[in-house]
Amino acid sequence: MRFSSPRKSKAFQHHHRYQRGHQKKIEEYLEILWHMQERHGTNLKKFLVDLQDDWQPSIAEALKKEGYIEATDAEFRFTSKGQAQAVQLIRSHRLAERLLTDVLNMNLDHAETGACEFEHIVVPEIIDAICTLLGHPKACPHGLPIPPGACCRDAKSAIKTAIRNITELQIGEKARVAYINTQSNARMHQLTQLGIRPGIEIWIHQKFPVFVIRLNHTQIALAEEVAKDILVWEPGEK
Repeated sequence: MRFSSPRKSKAFQHHHRYQRGHQKKIEEYLEILWHMQERHGTNLKKFLVDLQDDWQPSIAEALKKEGYIEATDAEFRFTSKGQAQAVQLIRSHRLAERLLTDVLNMNLDHAETGACEFEHIVVPEIIDAICTLLGHPKACPHGLPIPPGACCRDAKSAIKTAIRNITELQIGEKARVAYINTQSNARMHQLTQLGIRPGIEIWIHQKFPVFVIRLNHTQIALAEEVAKDILVWEPGEK
């Protein structure tokens, strides 16, 4: 015997859409607050000058009422609830950017659009799995820090990482660059100018007394602290 599922009423569907739309708006504002906090700390006046007409007081009131922030006329602070939610959103977004640009080779503008949706729908367990797969990257493609998760702090290895540091490779081994793991724009620019970017294949030519890689027909000497910023796919993975 077949039983048909009861259809949800239009009122229920409307309420569900409203609730989801409201939550997404809350999450977007938490993300905005995080970005502004990275720039200005908790100085709300500077924050409001930057946002101009994009800030809706009603959403700010909802953030306070629902326990995400504490705010005065001068500053705002995340509550523990708001901090946890904001960290998860930012972490999801920036790891999504790494996944889409480094693994799927998407244009950064397109990856940004995808990451904006990704952050609202993916559960923390999947985010930790992606983080582990990528080797726990510290920064997004824009050079902004990725908040660490439990997988980073506990160094979980339930999923074998496909990423290695080039300093772990042996002389003669070759691998394809996955990403540059640095928060320094100057270092990112330096390595990019040398032709070291995601997707490029490199060979380990020498490890001592100085680290030397071969890129196409060019040998490049790198300080060890610079070489440690270059992460590659496990040989044979890509």
